[in-house]
Amino acid sequence: MDGSKQNKFASYVGLAQRANAVVYGEDIILERINIAKVVLIDSNASEKYKDRLNSKIKNCPVFVSEQLREALHRDNVNAVAITNDGLARAIIELLR
Repeated sequence: MDGSKQNKFASYVGLAQRANAVVYGEDIILERINIAKVVLIDSNASEKYKDRLNSKIKNCPVFVSEQLREALHRDNVNAVAITNDGLARAIIELLR
């Protein structure tokens, strides 16, 4: 992802955080998958983790991002779900 896309991605994720439209962690994401619009997995998560989450999520777009932890300003987060329609659409468009 180039610099301007990285900045936009970080902005969208930051907006989602401020809007309380982010669900953190595998268990809670799976509990609330019905309200998730997009799931983002950090590229530094283990392959086993990525595969497990991908296999459990059927009706929601899933993307792996190199910038997720930096955008969230959290080092220990492997995955989040974005629940806001507009922000999720913007993130999906950016990552496609």
